[in-house]
Amino acid sequence: MKKRRDCFTDLAVVLAVALGVFVIAFNCRYPDVSAAAPAAASFFVLQPQEVVEEAIPDYAGVRRTYVFDLESRIGGLSHTQTFFVYLRHTNAVLELEGEQLADVSVRGGRWHIGQTPGCYWLTLPIYRSHFSQPMRITLTPVYESVRDDLPKFLLIDRQVLLQYIVLPKEGAILVLSLVAAVAGAFLILFALALGLGVQDRRRVLNLGAASFAAGMWKLCGLSAVPLLLHYYGQQKAIWFTGIIGYLLMPVFTLRHLTVLHGEGRGRFGTVCCDLAAASAALLLALQIGGAVELHDVVMWYGVGMAALHLVVLLVQKPGVSKLLWLLLTFAALGFDYVIFLWRETTATAPAFLIWIMFNMFVRGFGFLREAIDRERQLRVREAELHEARVKSMMNEIRPHFIHNTLTSIYMLCGEDPARAQEVVGNFTTYLQANFSAVSTAELTAFAKELEHTRAYVAVESVLYEGKLTVEYDTAFTAFRLPPLTIQPIVENAVKYGVGTGLPHGQIVVRSRAVSGGAEVVVEDDGIGFDASASETDGAHIGLQNVRERLALMCDGTLEVAPRDGGGTVVRIFVPNAKPEG
Repeated sequence: MKKRRDCFTDLAVVLAVALGVFVIAFNCRYPDVSAAAPAAASFFVLQPQEVVEEAIPDYAGVRRTYVFDLESRIGGLSHTQTFFVYLRHTNAVLELEGEQLADVSVRGGRWHIGQTPGCYWLTLPIYRSHFSQPMRITLTPVYESVRDDLPKFLLIDRQVLLQYIVLPKEGAILVLSLVAAVAGAFLILFALALGLGVQDRRRVLNLGAASFAAGMWKLCGLSAVPLLLHYYGQQKAIWFTGIIGYLLMPVFTLRHLTVLHGEGRGRFGTVCCDLAAASAALLLALQIGGAVELHDVVMWYGVGMAALHLVVLLVQKPGVSKLLWLLLTFAALGFDYVIFLWRETTATAPAFLIWIMFNMFVRGFGFLREAIDRERQLRVREAELHEARVKSMMNEIRPHFIHNTLTSIYMLCGEDPARAQEVVGNFTTYLQANFSAVSTAELTAFAKELEHTRAYVAVESVLYEGKLTVEYDTAFTAFRLPPLTIQPIVENAVKYGVGTGLPHGQIVVRSRAVSGGAEVVVEDDGIGFDASASETDGAHIGLQNVRERLALMCDGTLEVAPRDGGGTVVRIFVPNAKPEG
């Protein structure tokens, strides 16, 4: 049932993407069909009265000056409207009534990186008082690729321009770009916030970052964005934001490809990822230094990155499904390249963006679902492990120890009632600590663990009638550790000390703050034992239990070593020394 539901979900995604492709293709082929009829009489398309061309030295392009006779063209206009013209990588100077009203050029811009002023709308309010004088606009293209751009000059209200001209042409790609950027950011936040495993986090994070970068690249290349933001003078920042997204997109897709299919060949994929990242950084550095114009090299960068993707995938010795994925990827890139040759811009080329979104929804959210299921299974395993530890701790409450203690209390009731009462109190504290540890998976204060250990030692001292001495050097107690950590170790020291028939047993418990955490040392002078047998020998199962709980609950460690002169030293390290409270 779950597989069928997943198939329906994937089919819905495919149909949605196909519908988006159709809408975009229709708008690209018939850009004016979407314009509503009521807008037809609400604006003027201005035709210049005169166009003067001037060759630009050391450049194959031309500078054009457009002269408009407003009185003859729009003499019937009875209300104020705004002059709009969309320009790509073109410096512009606008003059009206002999006065220069706008100068959009590199030297006049706020951002001085690179030659381009960006892609922007040049605007100017037009009043009836302006009609008596001609309006002149001088346009100087920055790059050869835009030298033959023929701009459309409009006298139109901003809302009408946005609603009836810009959005019908770019609405579909605008929505796709926003969805890609928002969904990519969503995946990034989920990957960082959910506490996924390293491999799962890298897969989701890289795919989300690639989708976000692709969405920003497309978004910042649309004419609707500067019109919606209405940030006059910030058009260069918008364009460079999109270009940075374009440079970073193949870096993240390469990293995702390496993580996804890099079994056994991860090092080669990592080298290719580093090469892509270094190339992007180098291009940005050359742009800042004025040695390279990104506008002139982004297409070659894309070709190089596509080739790098091909190499990384072929090294993996791909199967049929991976080859199909590669074929569809290059088909999307090829479709966008055809649009670039047709329109000399990739701003409205939708294929690769749709392919990225398809991968993000089908794969990215699939990865996320798999990772969440894996984390859920891990929590179940941890719960099962905790249950096993509970059973182990229950077994550590030795029946013969309880029997001997109760027998000693019975004997003391007749010989020394006050001592019997004290032993009952210590025995009760010992049992309460054991049962509390069984019912909780939380860390406990070291001071509380010491109290439990003292209670146990007090009971054992009665059983061994003065043969046992325990010293405490615990000046540092402000940290937490798993319950039943110290007491089983002391119990083990008793067992291999006076419990073997030695006339006397000496145990020392120390705690101190060390670099990165806290250290607890339990040292005894017993007969010692083979530390390597602690994981399999039933007599040492208590130490193994402590070691596993330390690793599971606080990333702590336990080491067992022989003591000089006989006996055993057990060292416990608790990282971070989590404070009490």
